[in-house]
Amino acid sequence: MEGRITINLLRAGDREIKLNGTTEASALLGSEATGSLRSAGSVSYNVRAQVYDGKELVAQAELKIPLRVRCERCLREFDYTLPVTCTVNVSLEGDEEEVDLTDDLREEIILALPAYPKCELIGDFCQINDVIGEFGLDKASQPGVNSVAPGGQSVWDALDAVSTSPAE
Repeated sequence: MEGRITINLLRAGDREIKLNGTTEASALLGSEATGSLRSAGSVSYNVRAQVYDGKELVAQAELKIPLRVRCERCLREFDYTLPVTCTVNVSLEGDEEEVDLTDDLREEIILALPAYPKCELIGDFCQINDVIGEFGLDKASQPGVNSVAPGGQSVWDALDAVSTSPAE
């Protein structure tokens, strides 16, 4: 059970239980910590839980997950602490003495992970923020979209050649 976050229901009764501590990131991240996201230390957690009517456990969790992240644009690595705040509901089926919240918390963490992490995540300016190859990488910061590539040719010029008249 190492690295797992569990609630002992025998101690719970009708009062609120509070858990604070740290756990190994591998227990919570599992195989999700690959590619551009890797664990950079232990996960700290604060969990408040209560049993209602002996049928449902409601746990509110605050997690801080230290990650080593690779920017999807410039490939520079940086450290980032992912904050996750969530509520987990677990239906109780009978005489359980303990409820393991690890899998439910893992799902919440996966949903909070950035899909395409970039340097801007920590407030840094990405070195490849303006231009890559012939085309502009991002929309211009001013209103509207600047579709002219640095070479003076529009990225949409190929569409101008498409005929809009019905086929004969």
